[in-house]
Amino acid sequence: MADIKKIVFERDLNPYHSFFASFFAGLAELGMLNQGSINIVSKRAADYLYSYLDAKEILPDMNAVPGDTKLEIIKNLIMYVNKILTMVGEYDLQEAGDNKVVLLIEGNTCRICPKGVGGAAVKGTLCPIPSLLEALINMIAQKDMLELITPGIEKEGSTCKAYFKVLN
Repeated sequence: MADIKKIVFERDLNPYHSFFASFFAGLAELGMLNQGSINIVSKRAADYLYSYLDAKEILPDMNAVPGDTKLEIIKNLIMYVNKILTMVGEYDLQEAGDNKVVLLIEGNTCRICPKGVGGAAVKGTLCPIPSLLEALINMIAQKDMLELITPGIEKEGSTCKAYFKVLN
């Protein structure tokens, strides 16, 4: 087990972060969860999260979301979702050419990583963030704005990357 005390303070975890990361990690170690299934589960969770935001009447008005470009609007929607869920500390969304964007997450600031926080001892990725964001942003926008290109996260050093196609 990783030094959880160190991770709790370095990543500013709350009990829910720790619970979900370790829950997903446990399921993965039992062979019950992989990147494909976590994508399906994340999209289902997005449905419920959207219903929660609607019930609490805290869905953003798309006419009031700041941004002159689709990239800026998507960035602001990601900021909104992250403000509510506090999933990651440091991240950015950048253009990647040909109507594509890349979500860059500083891996050491992710609070829900089944591997980095939950300690999953498995190969591959288990990131719920890209598929959750794709589904939730499209629901909030009431139209398809993003389409996940990568099946999950691609690691490059300590940076986690997910590529999306920006839709019309």
